[in-house]
Amino acid sequence: MPSPITTESQLTVQSDKASSLLDRVAAWWASDDGHHLADINAKNYNKNRDIHVDINKFALEEWSQQRVQILEILWGVGTRLPGDDELNGELFNQVSLNSKSKILDIAVGLGNCARMLAKNNFAHVDVIDAYPDLLSHFITATKAEKLEPFISILQGDLNQVKLPKLKYDLVYGREALFKIKNKQTVLEKCVDALKPTGHFIFTDFVLEKDASSYKIFKNWSAREKATVYPVSLTQYKKIIHGLDMRLYPIVDYSESYIHHVNTGWLRLKAYLESHKFDDDFVDVMAQESDLWLSRVRALRSGKLKLIKFHVTF
Repeated sequence: MPSPITTESQLTVQSDKASSLLDRVAAWWASDDGHHLADINAKNYNKNRDIHVDINKFALEEWSQQRVQILEILWGVGTRLPGDDELNGELFNQVSLNSKSKILDIAVGLGNCARMLAKNNFAHVDVIDAYPDLLSHFITATKAEKLEPFISILQGDLNQVKLPKLKYDLVYGREALFKIKNKQTVLEKCVDALKPTGHFIFTDFVLEKDASSYKIFKNWSAREKATVYPVSLTQYKKIIHGLDMRLYPIVDYSESYIHHVNTGWLRLKAYLESHKFDDDFVDVMAQESDLWLSRVRALRSGKLKLIKFHVTF
């Protein structure tokens, strides 16, 4: 939790930091080039009060308590990604689930979707995530809702985990596969885990077109460039058809996603105006701003899209 700040001078510095960061986010959002958070007001502040996004200081895959707190301010309690209950519910509106259904979440995050499915259907959900630090937060939230009997954690990430064949009525995951280099292997693994009547549903960041020199990363956060492997919609379709699967009509969530990110920043702004916070909070908030605003920049360019895939036999 943020350290208490009590003196008037500290509160003034705190307010200046928040204002500076929000100004920088707004300037970055409107700028035509560069992914950095432009500090348009840096000259107005003493050196020790400037805010900088040191991308070497923060590990992208590190999930501290402070970062989780900020994610929950942005996206909602128990949630790691933009979206709301309506979006999560829409993902599964073509799937009939009940208490006998077996479900697999391939990128559980903080677990909002998994808990929603367990509560709404009294169904059992197996979950996977690549980050043990994040799983600890997921476990805490799951225990708080007394849903442990409905949820089991499988060991290993998507590349490592061994999935039982023909077990699941539903396999799903949000924004996970763009970080997987060998997508075909993982997709085959997920398909093999489905019952003959099962559904595989996932959302992913997808390139607008095929091109090895595609400059999609021009405005992508420098911290993510080396860790993402997005492919085009055409490539995804080839892989899915090669697995002899039926692909439902795709759904483009790009505009909706941008809306949910915008909503998150409004929640963050409201939080800053009504809560105390310390330097660590500001630092982590800056790195999270850099990450999410760069993703939105790519989506707004039209060269990157967020697509829902729904696959069955």
